[in-house]
Amino acid sequence: MSSSVPECLVRTLFSEVAEGLPCFCLERWQSLHETRVKVLLSESGVQPLTVYELAEYGVDLRKVLSLEVGYGWTKGSPELRERVSELYGRTVDAEGVVVTNGSAEANLVALLSTVKPGDKVLVDMPNYMQVPGLLKWVKAHVIPLWRSPPAWRFPLGEALELMRRHRPKALFVNDPNNPTGTIMSERELDELAQEAESVGTLMVFDEVYWGSELQGSRPSILEVAGAEHALSVSGLSKVYGLPGLRIGWVAGNRETANKSWSVKDYITIAPSVLSDYVASVMLESGNVERLRERARRIVKSNLETLKEALASGEGVIEPYWPEAGAYLLARIPWSGDTLAVSYKLFTDYSVLINPGECFEIPGFVRIGTGQNPSKYGRSVQALINALRDIVNVH
Repeated sequence: MSSSVPECLVRTLFSEVAEGLPCFCLERWQSLHETRVKVLLSESGVQPLTVYELAEYGVDLRKVLSLEVGYGWTKGSPELRERVSELYGRTVDAEGVVVTNGSAEANLVALLSTVKPGDKVLVDMPNYMQVPGLLKWVKAHVIPLWRSPPAWRFPLGEALELMRRHRPKALFVNDPNNPTGTIMSERELDELAQEAESVGTLMVFDEVYWGSELQGSRPSILEVAGAEHALSVSGLSKVYGLPGLRIGWVAGNRETANKSWSVKDYITIAPSVLSDYVASVMLESGNVERLRERARRIVKSNLETLKEALASGEGVIEPYWPEAGAYLLARIPWSGDTLAVSYKLFTDYSVLINPGECFEIPGFVRIGTGQNPSKYGRSVQALINALRDIVNVH
């Protein structure tokens, strides 16, 4: 099926944006296709809230109407940074928080403020792949830490050994992990934190799915290691159902936060004052657990629906049931060319999922599990029916 994928699309997904900066395959794949399908199963967050629903969480819509649409606080308002500090049990203070335009900008400013050309860094793989791409661009010396099927666990023993041997500048981890849906235990986090402190390695954790753990929340890396030894990147797009606010953050010690803030001066300058206000309310203590529980409820319901649907579609895909996140990683047992499979789903069946090639794991696909449960059953049935057709032709 490889020939079914146009060469121009392959170049778009896997060429370079600029010298040393690879195209961000996952985001480009979604941007090109997600607005043109009937069945959207590529999203990795839970069903977004409506503006009307915001009022149920205490957002004063009349206050929104009276806000002056100025620049606001470039670092994020004191109120919002205080709410983020509370999210981490005040292990980081408000001055150690920089509010960004989504967690993607947070990843960018965190990386640019901590890594220089030639620095040795360990990187969790597979990953959301923004950080690996940016590390290539800044010419860091990247040492990958590959998770392997079927368990897809973070390779803790290898990470500890490589830290002792290389004493890397930084360790980049995506936990809960996208796309595998696995999580590190508190014991593993503690063991990793102790070794990182011993060798002087800064831990930079993309924790945008923190709070989506299906069996209940566990601590952030900041709560385990402290702000002097770790940075947390997170935001409201995935677990909290608020991607349109474009609110993310970097949280850590004040020195690194100020460096991130200085990098941010070159990019977006300030978050939206409208988003800043809404986020400040949505992160009040009572709302955080409500929103996390909403995310778990949606994903659990959809995973049950998917299990039932797969019972009648045995052999079409082999799922790896997740511990967290709003997505599921699955193997396509009958084809290693999952880019071609995904492209055929798009062109012939108007179904969009994400090919493993965008995570450097061909043979696998990522399927969203955060859609409104009232329509998820129809969506997954459309996917399974389409895959059955493709298998028969294949």
